[in-house]
Amino acid sequence: MNPQLPARIAPEPGVATASALQLRSPAKINVFLEVHGARGDGFHELETVMLRTGLHDVLRFEATSSEEVTLQLADYSLPSLADGFPLDDSNLILRAAHALRDHTQTRQGAAISVHKRIPAEAGLAGGSSNAATTLLGLNQLWGLKLPKQTLHDIAASLGSDVNFFVEDCPAAVCSGRGERVALIQPSGCFHFVAVRPTSGNSTPEVFGRLNIPCIAERRNVGDTVAAVQSGCMGTLQEVAFNRLTLAATDLNPQMAELMSLMRQMTDRTVFMSGSGSTCFVIARNAREAGRLKARLQHLPCQWLAAFKME
Repeated sequence: MNPQLPARIAPEPGVATASALQLRSPAKINVFLEVHGARGDGFHELETVMLRTGLHDVLRFEATSSEEVTLQLADYSLPSLADGFPLDDSNLILRAAHALRDHTQTRQGAAISVHKRIPAEAGLAGGSSNAATTLLGLNQLWGLKLPKQTLHDIAASLGSDVNFFVEDCPAAVCSGRGERVALIQPSGCFHFVAVRPTSGNSTPEVFGRLNIPCIAERRNVGDTVAAVQSGCMGTLQEVAFNRLTLAATDLNPQMAELMSLMRQMTDRTVFMSGSGSTCFVIARNAREAGRLKARLQHLPCQWLAAFKME
């Protein structure tokens, strides 16, 4: 990671022109996730603390003379990251573009390319981040000048994590099904070493195995919010929590084995982001994150990375 370049959804220096725009699309990591019950719309009532990270995809938007919106995959860090990445209307990038066109009735087109760095089915919300980046990017490229609240309204129709990335904040408590975003102001920076096993997790299948806790068993988000606000790595390690972990490890034995190996090799508590399958440990600083990554480099996995909250 280059510490000189912010990992937020903003133009990279020197790449924006009147007809083209290149944006970073960051991954998130969950350091708290509690499930409060099932909803009538098929989703679950959640409360989660999300952190924006330096891990990111790169999306390039180019204006075209055609009214068509096209999508292609650019180069990528690992060939496996391209596996299963759809280029049709099932992709959240194109769904976001079409939703924006439908809302504004614009007939402008764009050619969109994606440099993938965030693995799929990993609990890192790469698809949701791509959708939010598309809303922000095309709003700028097409000169639509839609206010953030309008983008939030469109985002809520696309997916549960999209609103967090539209808000473009370092940390937040997200509730409802994830569409309600309450900002947290962190006073420090957290470092992570994350591993994705070769098999990913299906979010619906994870929730299908979840035993929803009774009210007395539910965790309170307050301690995690306080830990993020304080910037204390030790405190965050003590209070981080994910209600979906048991259901996910039951669904994905490979992930369960990976978490066990990570605990043995790092002597750290191992957490899961989102509905998995990414597992992570919290490091004290960038140097320690590098050492832990080196220690884990021979694990059987699809992907391994060290990154920080940004």
